[in-house]
Amino acid sequence: MHSLNSTRCPTDFAEVPSILMEYFANDYRVVSQFARHYQTGQPLPKSMISRLCESKKVCAATDMQLQVFYSVLDQAYHAMHPLGKSTTEILKETQRNFYGLPYIQNTAWQLRFSHLVGYGAKYYSYLMSRAVATMVWKQCFMKNPFDRIMGERYRREMLGHGGGKEPMLMVKGMLQKCPTTEDFVDALVLDLDPDFESFFMDS
Repeated sequence: MHSLNSTRCPTDFAEVPSILMEYFANDYRVVSQFARHYQTGQPLPKSMISRLCESKKVCAATDMQLQVFYSVLDQAYHAMHPLGKSTTEILKETQRNFYGLPYIQNTAWQLRFSHLVGYGAKYYSYLMSRAVATMVWKQCFMKNPFDRIMGERYRREMLGHGGGKEPMLMVKGMLQKCPTTEDFVDALVLDLDPDFESFFMDS
């Protein structure tokens, strides 16, 4: 049973709980319940939390593009072998096709990027987990982060299984539907919307 506990689950799903918690930690309705000035006891100003959320969106699209680039590069390195060309040549070609900044000549940073080895063609799981967390937040908690019914469903459908249940089945149970590829893409695009997280802060 040890292999089914906690985060010992398929990599596609491993980051979902922590990314979902980021949404709660960025929501003023949640933060105001515990974050207070250490001397006055006053809650943090709503404007301060709003500015923090806005600052996280700076260069968010570029970072998303970078994660896509890393994911594609990881897939290329773990595809058919032998590769037919050096890892640096593959890097240059992939960067040209999937990233906005050019490759810097005579560099080989892939040799010290350990995620390309340890994850073994699973680097895409960062984007997968972010998409799932965004869908769960939007559908289940954005309207009310303290919704007890949704909280119980989250515990029952997603947290309670560890590695004992297929991730897509857990997501389907939480969302009450099986998300499509378009749903995953839309969730990642929505995450780039500067007004998404601060929707309720300014209302």
